[in-house]
Amino acid sequence: MNDKRVNQYLILPENGQRKDTKLAVEYDEAQIANYLKQGYVTVNHDDFNKLIGNGDGEYLIADDGSVYPKPAPTDAEMLAAAKPAKIAELKAERDSKEVEPITYNCNSYDYDDKARERINAAIIALDVQGADASIDWTTADNADVKVTANDLRMVIAMVANRSNALHIAYREAKDKVEQATTVAEVEAITLDA
Repeated sequence: MNDKRVNQYLILPENGQRKDTKLAVEYDEAQIANYLKQGYVTVNHDDFNKLIGNGDGEYLIADDGSVYPKPAPTDAEMLAAAKPAKIAELKAERDSKEVEPITYNCNSYDYDDKARERINAAIIALDVQGADASIDWTTADNADVKVTANDLRMVIAMVANRSNALHIAYREAKDKVEQATTVAEVEAITLDA
């Protein structure tokens, strides 16, 4: 196999027939040079499809040179493609839910990267000021509340619990995806956290 020629075809541009079309990947460079001397040209996969009249379609070429539409994917091929796509979808959903605002003491707190930095900095500042220290904090819904270092630690603790639940749900859903035997089963799997 000639790895440098993947998705390339050798064709005769004038008076060539389908049987004259060759998969370049099946020939070494010396053989390809010989075909080029005979008038063949190399074209890539997309150009080949345009030449045979279907720039939008997928076509395969048989050993005898005949061209035919690429068959619809098999159930096994669709399942093999659906599983990693579903796992990526579940992981993205988990990651998105991990940074959603969280409710503590009837207030909603942001928990994206910037909010985490602010919360950690505020805890340090409040610890330096003493156990009874508090500051005004703007919540995710733009309310101003007084918080202590302990309040902010509780926000972090609640996020940790939520994150753990999300990771457990993700692992369970991922296991279900890996065990699924049909695309319909894969599509029905959700992140239940």
